Amino acid sequence: MSPEQTAEQTAELIALLADHPWIASAVQDGPRVRVRPTRAATAMRPSPGPLVLEHLEHWGEVYDFTYSTGAARPVGEPDFSGWRSSETGEPFPVEHMTDWVERTVDLVLAARPRWVLELGCGTGLLAHRLRPHLAGYVGTDVAQSAVDRLAAEADPSCAYVRAAAHEVASPGVLAALARAGFPAEGPDCVLVNSVTQHFPHVEYLAAVVVDALRLLAPGGSLVIGDVRHAGLLEAHCRRVEAAVDPDPATLDERARSRAERDDELNFDPATLAAAAAGAGRPVRVSVHPKALRADTELTRYRFDAVLRVDTSTTARPVDVPWSGTADLVGAVDAGPPVRVTGIPNRLLSPAPGGVTARELRDALVGRDAAVLLDVRDPALLEVVAPASAAPAPAALVAAGPARAHEPFTAFLARRLGEVARVAARRNGLPAPVVTVDADPLADAARAADAAIGADDARRLPAFLRDLDRVALLAMAATLGQAGAEGTAEEVADALRAAPRHRWIVRRWLAALVEEGMVAHDGRTYRDVLAVSRAELEDAVRDIDRARRGMGYPPELTRFFQSATRYLPELLRDEVALQSLLFADGETGTAEGAYRDNPVNRYANAAVAHLVRAHADTPPAGRPLRVLEVGAGVGGTTADVLAALAGVPLDYLFTDVSRFFLLDAEERFAGVDGLRFGTFDIDDDPTGQGVGAGELDVVLGANVLHNARDLGATLRGLRDLLVPGGLLVFVDTTREIRQLLTSMQFLMSARAGREPAGSGDFRAGTDRIFPTEAEWTTELLVAGFEPVGCLPPPDHALRPIGVQVFAAVRPSS
Repeated sequence: MSPEQTAEQTAELIALLADHPWIASAVQDGPRVRVRPTRAATAMRPSPGPLVLEHLEHWGEVYDFTYSTGAARPVGEPDFSGWRSSETGEPFPVEHMTDWVERTVDLVLAARPRWVLELGCGTGLLAHRLRPHLAGYVGTDVAQSAVDRLAAEADPSCAYVRAAAHEVASPGVLAALARAGFPAEGPDCVLVNSVTQHFPHVEYLAAVVVDALRLLAPGGSLVIGDVRHAGLLEAHCRRVEAAVDPDPATLDERARSRAERDDELNFDPATLAAAAAGAGRPVRVSVHPKALRADTELTRYRFDAVLRVDTSTTARPVDVPWSGTADLVGAVDAGPPVRVTGIPNRLLSPAPGGVTARELRDALVGRDAAVLLDVRDPALLEVVAPASAAPAPAALVAAGPARAHEPFTAFLARRLGEVARVAARRNGLPAPVVTVDADPLADAARAADAAIGADDARRLPAFLRDLDRVALLAMAATLGQAGAEGTAEEVADALRAAPRHRWIVRRWLAALVEEGMVAHDGRTYRDVLAVSRAELEDAVRDIDRARRGMGYPPELTRFFQSATRYLPELLRDEVALQSLLFADGETGTAEGAYRDNPVNRYANAAVAHLVRAHADTPPAGRPLRVLEVGAGVGGTTADVLAALAGVPLDYLFTDVSRFFLLDAEERFAGVDGLRFGTFDIDDDPTGQGVGAGELDVVLGANVLHNARDLGATLRGLRDLLVPGGLLVFVDTTREIRQLLTSMQFLMSARAGREPAGSGDFRAGTDRIFPTEAEWTTELLVAGFEPVGCLPPPDHALRPIGVQVFAAVRPSS
């Protein structure tokens, strides 16, 4: 705050800011005021918040001005208005931009689409080239001047409509598709080219990607073109700064500063593939470098991606290391599918033997091969032959730390700082210095990181991928031993699967198809990958060898091994998973699953920190009231109780199983304020011993996905909380293959119970775990204000798919 500002003035200003609909909290932080925006102002679901819309409107105004002031051109002549070099400020040469257009058109037409929806069509650079090859085309843009100009020349098979990218499935866009004669199943290609850099954040990107993938016809493609690569942002900024002043003494710092100030969205392939997971459809991804002749920022620092809604299978390419251009043609022509890896991009890598993407493309003219970008290292290229083998399952592309630079953070600081200054001026108060707490989970993230080793976080995803590989081999071996082929129901019959476990068989088949281990023609499943008993046993033994040094207890890997060996009996309900998980009545294996491993140490530490931070504002004159649902073996409970030491408590530990309650009563005997009871998340919560509006915290770990109707469960938990009360929970946001051969047998409904998800959006899909985007949507619809989730997008543990969510019941 300003030195002359009194304590009364500070309190008055903070009260004013806390009442603003965009501000969730405002606190004094030394000489500054630290504000946190409301989730409603910054969220994407169920509709964009006002601050998101302001960010989008800024870019709409920029391009409306750019297009409306551009020189008039004859119909069909390319309009390159706005395309300027960051290094020189000059327009890119027409020859370079023409090359850029032609390569993008080639990428779109490679899948032979007939019905294309383009989001952000601009001046029609791509539309004019694509239309002769299509049966129908619809273009959208936020710039009304561009839409009007293109609509004036449109033929009946084309339509143009003013819409932002997030409105891909809006009534206006759907009506335009109908006017242009699109089939009922939707477009077979959605094109988003040179648009994503103007998105505010990754959450917006994910919403657009999910909605576009869901709109596509089966077998269709989503082309995300001209993406600024987050892994190359600082290199780009260094090149721009060097063009202004090559002084090496200050160059690195200037480049970092420019990168921090960059006002466009940059992301990497892993971020994009993770976003695609929210669509709930099988997606394969191929990532392409810009194969342009000229060496500019468009060639160096951007990439294209094609996301295919695809259930087909292809043989996995064999990896072959790069040995130079002279050997490339021989490797490609060798016969079996091949992936040539580790090719240095001469524009970005000083390694010897480097080539450009264009040089590779020219060397392969006439051959069935694709030039790709290495999804982990953007300075490397790859070649895959045949080209049909290039797309990889989205889960594989997403399996690595994701990187993104989000311009929305800086936008928030500017906009909310302006809000604070206006509020101060209107009330005759000194102007404050404002900082924005755009990441309210930062402290919890640090606590979670402190609970695990850096090496664990780095090595764990590879270990869990090994577990998934063993699970897939076990699925294939189980199907193969039973001679299971035909429809999904015929496969289940061959396995003699119990009725309640048949959904697991269907999920196995979907996973094996996605991994190319089973062929599927749309109805029947055949050609299961042959896996011998010896091969499976070797893989199972490898689990324990891989576990050592990873922080997993031996009991847990022995449980995974037992479950793998008993899969036929588990499917037939001849062996209950509980008998393996709680061998001899002990809970050690379950504790290994839910506490004694790096994933859950991270999650439990984050939960404990969030609950403790919430307890730092204690309720007046009464203990902190906490309800834990589905507490199980108390893996999360132990960490939360430790964090709350010294805090007066009324803590209700609940589960549906008396077995867990009896164990917990013995384990936590003597803890002041701790009570025990049964609680079913599918029943009316207020009829289970807890009153409406009584609780300060509701928490749950690995339980809410079991809800029959997730929305109803969340609404019920919301009603139990006081205004401002906290919901914090741990759950899985992707289908983990290993769980399909172990823990998911616990999720099959018993007699008299309805299956998880049967009353919500998961009904009929056999899916158990909502995606991150789906969780966020359900929280918003249930009346919560989501705070965020951990691990953050760039964390090594993020691809694992176990996340901590925090949300509050709004105060008003």
